[in-house]
Amino acid sequence: MARKRTPTDPILGRLPAAFTRDTAGAAGLTHTILDRLIADGILDRFGRGLLRQVDQTQDADLDLIEAALRAPAATICLNSALAQAGLTDEIPARWHMAVPRGTHRPTEPATAAWHQFDPATFDLGRGALPLAPGLTIGLYSAARSIVDAFNPRTSTDRDLAIGALRRWLRSPDAQPAELLNLAKHWPHACAALLATLQVLL
Repeated sequence: MARKRTPTDPILGRLPAAFTRDTAGAAGLTHTILDRLIADGILDRFGRGLLRQVDQTQDADLDLIEAALRAPAATICLNSALAQAGLTDEIPARWHMAVPRGTHRPTEPATAAWHQFDPATFDLGRGALPLAPGLTIGLYSAARSIVDAFNPRTSTDRDLAIGALRRWLRSPDAQPAELLNLAKHWPHACAALLATLQVLL
C-alpha cells in the first residue's frame, strides 16, 4: 500500500537521499518532525548526525554516503579506485579516500582510510561516482589511479602498480601518451611509469 503523503514530502523531495541534521534543519525539518519521520520509518539514522531517506537508499553503500557527507571533497583513491576500475583483484579492507591537504580529514566512517593529497593536483583525473539520488562521491580515473600507484609518496606496492598498468594496457581505451602526459604532474611517479611502459609495450 502506498504511503500516505504528508506535509513534509515537498521538503524531503528537495533534499538528497541522505543528509546531515544541519541540512535538515536549514530545510525546515525540526527535531520533532525528524523524530516522527524516523518513528514512521521514512527516515533512518545511520551515523552520528546523519539521516537517510529509507526508500531511496535501500541498496546504497552507506559507508560511501557517510564519507561523502563528512567531507564533500572525499574522493575514492589508490587501491580502492583501482578496484573500482577493474584493474586489481584485491579488495581493500577499507575504502581509501583522499581529501585536499590542509582541509578537514574525518575520522568516520571507520571503514575509510583517509589520505591527504596536494591541492594543486587534487582535481586531476577526478570524476564522480553516483551513490543515491542527489548524492555522489569523488572517484579518480583509471589513469590517475595508475599514476598514484607508481608514486612512491602515495603507494609502495610496485607489483600492484605494474599489474594495474598491464591490465589497463589491454583496454581498448588505453592511451599511453595521455597517461604519460598526466604523469608529468607527479615527477616522482613519471620516471618509474615510463620505464615500466617501455618494458610492457
